[in-house]
Amino acid sequence: MPSGGNAGCVDVTGETNVGVRESALRRRLATQWEESVDDWLGQDQAVRTGFLDAAVLDALGDVTGKAVIDVGCGEGRFSRVLAGRGASVTGVDLTAAFIDRARALAVAGETYLVDDAETLARVPDAAFDLAVSYIVLVDLLDFAASVDAAFRVLRPGGRFVVCNIHPLRSSLPDAWIRRGKDKLFYPVDEYMREGPRQWSWWERPFINMHRPLSVYVTAFLASGFTLEGLLEPTPSAEQLAAHPTFDDEYRAPNFILYVLGKPT
Repeated sequence: MPSGGNAGCVDVTGETNVGVRESALRRRLATQWEESVDDWLGQDQAVRTGFLDAAVLDALGDVTGKAVIDVGCGEGRFSRVLAGRGASVTGVDLTAAFIDRARALAVAGETYLVDDAETLARVPDAAFDLAVSYIVLVDLLDFAASVDAAFRVLRPGGRFVVCNIHPLRSSLPDAWIRRGKDKLFYPVDEYMREGPRQWSWWERPFINMHRPLSVYVTAFLASGFTLEGLLEPTPSAEQLAAHPTFDDEYRAPNFILYVLGKPT
């Protein structure tokens, strides 16, 4: 979860017309990443590499020889992890600079495309055994369209593993109530109100989209997926020993994993 200032549900566009507001929000969701490529490449990835990768890999299972699509792959870090485990990986991201970086670091088994996660317009139907969305749905205005696209590009019997910010945390980003340096508890507010949440990241405004748990699950089922697993990952004892600050993950879940299946 990014760190920064506390914010609630806000209109981040300043527009009153619904259509104009949605268009402005869509542009903002894209341009904030275009403007933050260098910041992200320098971001500490310890939470992912220190425990979250393991949870996602476990949910995916053995990827050896499997065709995998990494939807919203960013600079391709996790795509390279999958390729290193024997998968044939196609990484897709809308930010061209991320794809340039991914291609520059690619080795055998990796292909990268500039494409929209909400459509996957450049990706053929039924082409993949596995799909993964690694903290991407919070960055999308129409996340349900991305779920539909993932269903389309999976083969019958394929699985879609979605890792996302937990809805309990996305309602109020980085909102720990503190006494001095001590974190007392993590509040939840405006939980049922879907919409953008804004905080300060890299010393400028950044937004994610908040949605209740029921909204996500309803969209997964409406797309045709079956829900095979719902996980709230926490670090193992060994991971916690290596990263003591991960103890927050036991107090208020930061992440959630959905394991979805496409019927045969």
